[in-house]
Amino acid sequence: MFGQLDTKLANVNNIGPSGAVAAGAGSPVVKEAAEASIHNGNVFLTWRTVPELAKPIALATDSFSFKIRADDKYLIDYQSIVTTEEKSECTAGPGQNPTTGSEEIFAAWTNHLTAFAEKNIVTIMQEYDDNSIVEVYDNREKKLDTYAGTARIRAMFEGLFDAITKGAIDGDEGVNIGLLEIEPEHNSVFLAWASNSHPKATDTFVFKGKMIARQNIVVTTQTPKSQGMMV
Repeated sequence: MFGQLDTKLANVNNIGPSGAVAAGAGSPVVKEAAEASIHNGNVFLTWRTVPELAKPIALATDSFSFKIRADDKYLIDYQSIVTTEEKSECTAGPGQNPTTGSEEIFAAWTNHLTAFAEKNIVTIMQEYDDNSIVEVYDNREKKLDTYAGTARIRAMFEGLFDAITKGAIDGDEGVNIGLLEIEPEHNSVFLAWASNSHPKATDTFVFKGKMIARQNIVVTTQTPKSQGMMV
């Protein structure tokens, strides 16, 4: 995989999502681990390549979660990468992973997805606590917002649900799930989705038991009405 990316990685720009991304002074968001636990260490990275390449990467995002070995060395446990490559071939995917199971993460995720579909703030907030952190980066605005704790996360969902509702065309909000990967062994869920208000969106969730510890979201909000999820 990295061999295929070698040439492109030598031509990377717009590194973010933090800082002055468009000006070339951006950086990843790095969450240091407060304890030897998989859910704490987290890196959120966005980037692009120069458009002059034969097959450029117009948009890219990486989310990393980490695990710690007995010798205190941190290793990448789970990495989700999303790229937009309009001039590249689209290869067939490996198929859908199971979306049901006996592990705690499946029940928590079902609750989350049902609440999202119903725009139920009370139910969706059952997976977040005051230690939860949600990072949201808008590709169109090149803007990062951080939501830490239940009050801020609740406000984020209120803004998102309002934007999706206002984006309806003839009663159709255009909400669609493109990919869902639940990885109980890595305490992680990866979701790609879209709506009229958010034509492109991806979420990477890191769970601690039934609670969402970290969530990295990348969206491309619709223009020109700019119905973003920020409040």
